[in-house]
Amino acid sequence: MDDEMDYNLRAAIRGVLLPVTASREQQFLAAVEAYLDGIGIAQDKASWVNLQLRRWKRDGSPTPAFRAFVRNMLYVEVRNPVTFMFDSVDGPNGPAYRRAAKRGSNNFFDLHASLVSSHLLPHDAARQILSHAGMIARLAVEELMTASEISRLITVRDNRFSLNWRAVQAILSKLGCSPSLSLGQAQQTFQDDSAAEPELLGDLDVSGSIERVALVAESLGCKGDFVEWLTDLFVTDFHAPYLLLLHYQLLIQDSFDHAVTYAYEFKPRGQIATWLTQEYIAAGIPVARNAFLNNAKATLRFDQVWVTGRTDSPRSATALANILEAVENMGSLAKDELASQMRGLLHRYLRVEAERHGEALPHRVPDLTVGQAEALLAAIGGGNTNTTGILEQRMVDCFGLIEHADAGWAARGLGDSVFAANTYRRKLGDIEFELPVRPNPRSVSYESHGGQLTEPYVRDHLDSFAYVLGVRQEELETIAPLADWQFEVVFVAHTFDPGLPNQIEVSGCDVALRYVTFEEAANNLSDRAHLALINEHLVAPLNHGFVHPNVRERALAFLV
Repeated sequence: MDDEMDYNLRAAIRGVLLPVTASREQQFLAAVEAYLDGIGIAQDKASWVNLQLRRWKRDGSPTPAFRAFVRNMLYVEVRNPVTFMFDSVDGPNGPAYRRAAKRGSNNFFDLHASLVSSHLLPHDAARQILSHAGMIARLAVEELMTASEISRLITVRDNRFSLNWRAVQAILSKLGCSPSLSLGQAQQTFQDDSAAEPELLGDLDVSGSIERVALVAESLGCKGDFVEWLTDLFVTDFHAPYLLLLHYQLLIQDSFDHAVTYAYEFKPRGQIATWLTQEYIAAGIPVARNAFLNNAKATLRFDQVWVTGRTDSPRSATALANILEAVENMGSLAKDELASQMRGLLHRYLRVEAERHGEALPHRVPDLTVGQAEALLAAIGGGNTNTTGILEQRMVDCFGLIEHADAGWAARGLGDSVFAANTYRRKLGDIEFELPVRPNPRSVSYESHGGQLTEPYVRDHLDSFAYVLGVRQEELETIAPLADWQFEVVFVAHTFDPGLPNQIEVSGCDVALRYVTFEEAANNLSDRAHLALINEHLVAPLNHGFVHPNVRERALAFLV
């Protein structure tokens, strides 16, 4: 066969649009020539291939010879390699690839017929999408992508497949690698998220939790006003079923890389939606038993087209669509993280509502006696309380208040959540005390850190200190020039790295650094005269509904 015939054959074989990976093409072409030689097509191989393609399209089914040819090209058990669809069928995902290639070999033409008859694709469009079958399987197996997410990628190459995730799902199903979410998987994610909620959000209320999720979204490079969107969803234009829709879509993301605006890939009429709806009803959140379907009728995606058809809470519907679109356009791992954070927010809301509808706040901490206060302070001073820093920070609030009990000191950040971002709240520490008296006003800020205080933590805090100082410079200079202020940062921890700095210069200002142990702070608070202050600023905040019951249970255990 001369070079011109080689090129003709290559063009004809590529025109079959078999799902062959580029790294295997030379072996594939050689196998084609050998196979055709073996069945007696020694000359005009390209003509034979082109004829088979025309007859398949004209007659609606392939000839037996062409069916056997395609089956052989896609998978042969005794050949090396067994398939040209994938680079390799070795490694941890090798069995899945081997199974996909074998099933693709056996079902290629049946799958094509299904795409034409059931998914209404033209003959050549069905061949085109089947040419991506190897890539589709790799994305599902290797990247854990759902059919809808894969369809978005294919649409970039060919917009004929826009929104046609069902065709991708049909291919994955025939190849034996279609993603499926079981009720057990969803329930495990729900359980894990419930357990993670206190670690993710500490003692933040819903508004503070929204701010924290928005900061995470920003840090992950996600575009959009998450504070506004989540506030619309949870507060200003509240419509409970939209929270359910959001929760259902984000549950899927924990198991797969999903296009979260797509509404129906994971059977919202099935067990998972029914179970999740019941969880919301049990928490006292007003959703109907068929809330998902009632709010997702006749829609392919939760997008702006869906929003225009909503009459209930249009701002909240817009917010939901915006959130899902923003999440959908992120990379896989960033998407996972933001989805996890938002599920934490949903669990905070679920728990607070369940407790609000219950008979009593679980593990309420009573006003302490002198002996109980001494026991609690000793426990906090003795080591990390494992309460996400909540008990430690509330004690630092009390410590700061007695350190600055003289007239003229003003507190900033008193009672703020452990997770309230200093940069967002424009604070120089967890709690800041300011004495705005000329000519040398003072600012003393306290930073609470359970366990060992390390140099990287100190440097990180001082970086945020410098940022906030720059933001507030104009405000502070209405009292005195920045250089005339006396700044001090007090780090309170259980233990400290050696060699921590005692002073640093920020924006031309000398900032003094002081280190106090929790044990020292506890000793300063041990006087019975401080009992009322402890009950007001340490105990009472623990009984807010957004503080997880585990924290109160831990505090009560310290009283024994």
